[in-house]
Amino acid sequence: MLKRTRAALLVAAAVIASVVGVAAPAQADGVYCESTGTVSVCYTALSSPPSDPSPNPDSNGWTRGAPTCFLLGSKNNFEFEGIPADQMYVHSTSGGLTTWYRTIDCGGGQSYWSNTRQCYVSMAEGVWPAKPAGYDEEAGYYDCNSYTLTGSGGVGVGNRPFWSNTVPPGLTVYTPGRAAAELIAGFPLTAIDIGMAPQVNPAWGHRRSYVGIPVWLWVNNPQPVTWGPYSETATLGGQTITATAQVSSIRWSMGDGGERVCGSTGTPYTTGYGVTDSPTCGYRYSSTSEGTGGDRYTVTATSQWVVTWTSLSGASGVVNTTVASNVQLEVNELQTVNVTPNG
Repeated sequence: MLKRTRAALLVAAAVIASVVGVAAPAQADGVYCESTGTVSVCYTALSSPPSDPSPNPDSNGWTRGAPTCFLLGSKNNFEFEGIPADQMYVHSTSGGLTTWYRTIDCGGGQSYWSNTRQCYVSMAEGVWPAKPAGYDEEAGYYDCNSYTLTGSGGVGVGNRPFWSNTVPPGLTVYTPGRAAAELIAGFPLTAIDIGMAPQVNPAWGHRRSYVGIPVWLWVNNPQPVTWGPYSETATLGGQTITATAQVSSIRWSMGDGGERVCGSTGTPYTTGYGVTDSPTCGYRYSSTSEGTGGDRYTVTATSQWVVTWTSLSGASGVVNTTVASNVQLEVNELQTVNVTPNG
């Protein structure tokens, strides 16, 4: 961790040392000059202290950073650096308090300067500390690397990490929860291939059962994408996420208003079982499908997927999702005929 922090400070120092001129920002209200002996120096006056944009997330949940970034310092420090006039800014209050700023490179989507916090903000790497009360599930933990100017350039003066419920302006990073949601949204989870007894009768072209006769239900040929476990690991928006999906149960909606919830793949039927109820997942109809659309019940199998995820930051969570498939089933009624012994 110390090596990475030191490397980050050196990079930031190089960035500050290689500052280029920028146009005066919109919040500037004029330029003035002052002379000391034979030296004349010009500065741009700021009508308000530099700040960060108010949160205005786009469709990705990101807010643009400040168009111009300012490093707070002292007048003498900046003058000794030989800063051009279009990189020197000053803000004075009505009470006589004067603050001096130098424009610096704003950085990029992974590390962006905060005018308000006076540091380069980035998503913290490694394992995060325990989240304090008051922050929501999408809160992120961010580094805040502060800098000061010296005669030879910039130097880091410490990290002031913080929690935030929103992504700070200028950063195009994902919180762990957002990265997990993106990863899971791309999972190829599919509905089960419904196994059922009765099976399709080739002569009729559909399934047919009868009132009171056991119907067996199962997951035919379960696969990782139809039953689980299905797992992926990916890095999205700076977050490395591992997510694993598993079906917790199948909700069978039988079309007549009845339901069965089965927590296993069920038991495939074979003729050796005879006319018996499924030991794991079955149903018996009490009414025919006559009068329903097409004289068929629609049997729907809804897979209840539970997706657990973890991130390298230590954050974790659970996402629930469902997929469904269905088949048609005709249900008739068996007729009994009473006869006398003599016919």
